[in-house]
Amino acid sequence: MKEQPIVLVTGTAVVPSQARRLITDRGFALREVADDHVGTDDLHAALEGVSGYLIGGYEEPEPAHFERAVALEVVAFVGTDFRSYVPGWRTAYDWGVALANTPGENAASVAEFTVLLALTLARPFTDVIVRPSQSPGGPISRVSPPEGRELGGRTLGIVGAGRIGARVATIAQALGMRVLYTCPRRNLALESATGIAYTDLDSLLSQSDVISLHRPGPTADEPPMLGRRELAICKDGALLVNTGHHDLVDPVALAWAIEHSNLRAAVDGFGSGDAWAALAALGPERFLSVPQMGFLTRDAGLRAGLRAARAVCDVLSGTGSPDVTNPDFRERRKIARGRG
Repeated sequence: MKEQPIVLVTGTAVVPSQARRLITDRGFALREVADDHVGTDDLHAALEGVSGYLIGGYEEPEPAHFERAVALEVVAFVGTDFRSYVPGWRTAYDWGVALANTPGENAASVAEFTVLLALTLARPFTDVIVRPSQSPGGPISRVSPPEGRELGGRTLGIVGAGRIGARVATIAQALGMRVLYTCPRRNLALESATGIAYTDLDSLLSQSDVISLHRPGPTADEPPMLGRRELAICKDGALLVNTGHHDLVDPVALAWAIEHSNLRAAVDGFGSGDAWAALAALGPERFLSVPQMGFLTRDAGLRAGLRAARAVCDVLSGTGSPDVTNPDFRERRKIARGRG
């Protein structure tokens, strides 16, 4: 009897039980690693003998993972921006591994979370500390809440007007905000539907009270999109929300802007190193960084998880999937196997 191809699913929350059940219902064996941060060596071991792989944790597969996983035929990123979070994606392409993603499935969740972060910056409650006294039943010491500001009537600048940025624009308009946007290709359909205005990046930064980033993360050899020059253009007291990749903004330049221009910033995700530690030390009322969670809702997880699982199963069944980003993977796989 022929052995069932194995599909690896990592993580604890992103891939729902319905997606896991779909994999077994389609006749594939399920291998689960219930760890949101699988280490390099453990991921190598988990991928041994695996034909399909759903990236459901926060691990970032390196080139060596795809080189050594000789049985791997398809991998699915449960999200959109795989080039920023899967460092080995070019190697996957070279070795003929089909790489699928799920564009648009978490757009509503991320857009809503973006607005939540903007409101949190505008009405900062994160630094209101309520401490009970040491004695049970004793009085509670309170800190007076800081003064906030309304978003209605202010200008929002959206950098990257794709699915998420477009949703953010619609919500912002409902709050009474004026909306500007910039992106590599002008979106005339969006302008016509919403009335938002296109401008270049510098003009957007200089006019916006709130700036929201929705661009893919920079490549390894690309500098951050916002450095010292760009942040110096921003209005005094501007609010910066980044629910894209944390590397879009230079952390050293961001700390400078917070100190010298009264900028406040919120980031969906953690960076690393001394520069990020210095930002965190400024306090959440000036720099708020949270675990990457904008995409993490039950609704988005169900849509994206099922779509990713379906793509993996379709490729392994030989029917292919429209969600595969490298449709020439079979030809490349033949060449790679011949090379090996």
